[in-house]
Amino acid sequence: MIQTTKRIVTCTLFFCLSGIVNAQDQTAAPATDQPLPESDTAIATRHALRFADSLVKADIYTEWNTYINLSCPSAIKFYGGKDGFKENVVTIHYRDEPKTEEKLPKLRVVNVMNDNIEKWQCVIEKVREKWDESRGKVKVYTYLIGESNDNGLNWKFVDASHNSLQNLIYILPTVFTSMEIPEGKIVYEDEVAAQEAAKAAQAAQPAAKKKPVKKATK
Repeated sequence: MIQTTKRIVTCTLFFCLSGIVNAQDQTAAPATDQPLPESDTAIATRHALRFADSLVKADIYTEWNTYINLSCPSAIKFYGGKDGFKENVVTIHYRDEPKTEEKLPKLRVVNVMNDNIEKWQCVIEKVREKWDESRGKVKVYTYLIGESNDNGLNWKFVDASHNSLQNLIYILPTVFTSMEIPEGKIVYEDEVAAQEAAKAAQAAQPAAKKKPVKKATK
């Protein structure tokens, strides 16, 4: 009877100690890192890229109703309404029609700003790679100006390459005047290769030694 009682006490102590150790282990275990909430700028940027991608694809695949719906109302008004706006966009599209073998243009947000209320604007760089029969590979850099009036969730755009930057204030009167918008440019790969070769050749040349200056004798 005494031995049975000792066994019961020993088992009870064992379970108590096990519970204490488990509780200590759970207390000492580090808490899993929770992901930080996405910033307003990150949310606005992500949505702007998604809408810009839809606009670019609508242009490539000639889905003009979608393109118009993703364009700023002030731009449509500038060209006299939807018909005039569509006519201008279609004319520009077929002036340099994308080839079927071309890759989709690459998009990159280069500037994003807000007015501390609900309006956001951004500048998205669009890089189109194409082939020129006389010059070879060409990169065309143009810029989309985006605007959102609901905290960066939905976006509409103006393609700055469709007009001059001087006229942008009339096409998008609400554009932030402090937002930097780069000029579009065309980069020819043969020019870049020639410039890089010239720099390499110049770097390979030994530096010219300066001749010692003779001191004048009295």
